[in-house]
Amino acid sequence: MSDEEKNTSDGKASQKGSAGKQPVFSALDTVAKIIAAAPRSEKEVRDRLYKKGFRKAEIEDAIKRAKEYGYIDDARYVADFVEYYSGKLGRKKLEYKLIAEKGIAREIVAAGIADALSEEDEREKAVAVAFKCAAAKRVTEKKDLQKVGAFLWQRGFPRDVIDAALDAVAETLGGNEDF
Repeated sequence: MSDEEKNTSDGKASQKGSAGKQPVFSALDTVAKIIAAAPRSEKEVRDRLYKKGFRKAEIEDAIKRAKEYGYIDDARYVADFVEYYSGKLGRKKLEYKLIAEKGIAREIVAAGIADALSEEDEREKAVAVAFKCAAAKRVTEKKDLQKVGAFLWQRGFPRDVIDAALDAVAETLGGNEDF
């Protein structure tokens, strides 16, 4: 054995000798560190492992083992994500973020959102967001409600939910005119 490398019991080579060099971690150790910092989807973990220079076989093995240990669970991640962000975002924006940005399968996302967010809950949250937005934008006249509607649309709320939220805000402004 040389001073540079020494085989460890798991067959991995570790750095030895030069002061200041960090030990080489396995892909599973790296997964544990990534997940310990914040919950992540499988795709996010995979991307981070690739970025750190692990080989495909190591990554696949580490992800398989992490799933077995329960470290990575996209269904649980979706439920937690929806619970946290549903007060600010509508169904469409949640779907977009989970599918496009987090890389979670469409079926898992659809099931998770359906379980965690009913249409009535979404309506109530849209009304709360609409009132908050109307207060922030100092909406005092019905003609300015289009700003609130645009804000809700950007947050991914469906049109019928937006209309219900705008009606609720309009009632507080005086009168019962529909849009």
